[in-house]
Amino acid sequence: MRIIVVRHGHAEPKKERRGHDADRPLVARGRRQADRLGKVIGGGKPKRVVSSPAIRCVQTAQPFAEKRNLSVELSPHLSRDAGQAAVELCRQLLSSETDDTTVVLCTHREVIVELLPQLSKEFAHKLGHRPPGAKGGAWILRFRAGKLEKVDYRPPAA
Repeated sequence: MRIIVVRHGHAEPKKERRGHDADRPLVARGRRQADRLGKVIGGGKPKRVVSSPAIRCVQTAQPFAEKRNLSVELSPHLSRDAGQAAVELCRQLLSSETDDTTVVLCTHREVIVELLPQLSKEFAHKLGHRPPGAKGGAWILRFRAGKLEKVDYRPPAA
């Protein structure tokens, strides 16, 4: 199984936005990153695309999902303050999906810096790159027979 963890693209700065943080949209640079996400992730057809409900995450995942005739599923387990819930989501995916399945998860820095070290420790596999990685980048985690075989970080497409 492949779990691809995407960090959302560049969004409006927090200090320039009034209102709820989850309502911050992507800026032009983030929209370009979203349009090029397929180049970052590579080939293959994912079975699911799951996103934090935050607008910037949905906007990052949407173009990729649409090009593959998939809908974006919203999950509070990937929201900015989800913490351990994202780890539980990955465990659930690993126990319910087959080895040939790919699932794309779009989330936040706060989740990635908790999720990836936890999975690295749990599966005794070094990450090779320091989380969270750049906005619009992706972590490709390859699991086989219940073991984490490979972790590949890919920066955002230029």
